[in-house]
Amino acid sequence: NGAGSGRFNHLVVDKNTGQIYVGAVNQLYQLTQDLQVVQYEMTGPQIDLNNSMKPLTDNYNKVLVIDYTTKRLITCGSILEGKCSLRSLQNISDKIQSVSEAVVANNGEASTVAFIAPGPPDPITNTIQQVMYVGATFTGNSTYRNVPSIASRSLDLDPDNLFKIAISADDDDMTRPGTSMSVTQTSYIINYVYGFSSEGFSYFLTTQRKTVNDTSP
Repeated sequence: NGAGSGRFNHLVVDKNTGQIYVGAVNQLYQLTQDLQVVQYEMTGPQIDLNNSMKPLTDNYNKVLVIDYTTKRLITCGSILEGKCSLRSLQNISDKIQSVSEAVVANNGEASTVAFIAPGPPDPITNTIQQVMYVGATFTGNSTYRNVPSIASRSLDLDPDNLFKIAISADDDDMTRPGTSMSVTQTSYIINYVYGFSSEGFSYFLTTQRKTVNDTSP
């Protein structure tokens, strides 16, 4: 086990069954309503792409969200560029789908906030689908990833679309609809605290400097 193993990161409760899911450093837990362990899954430590010279790297749970539409548990970790997986709500050891898309902050300290909410209307069909909004603090510790400060991620179960940044496009071969936002990440670090949706709008609670000046409060 890594030095940080077992440290609590996230907890979600299934509103339909009452089952509890816990994300921790290197571990995931599935519990009953009276806190009896149903399933336990090790997620680390593992050899990481960014620390290939280091034998093993702790895997911090960065996102733990229930997708009630597909009845899946979304888990994202800090290793392997910050990728996400879909797991069964009945058995978290059943990893249904995993993609290599970089989605979350890829270290233990940088913040990530995620929640599922309606996305913008599709420009062609005018339909609205659920997306996963993600706010991720810039880490700068990899040349292989480009994660926006805020993005809406597709929940389409098609492997070519899952967790991709949902972008508005007329080309049917592209994932849509959605939005993304980037700032001057290296000089304007944003800490994400919470996110939610209300009356058709999505919001993030953040802390950051007043200006990009290093001496700014």
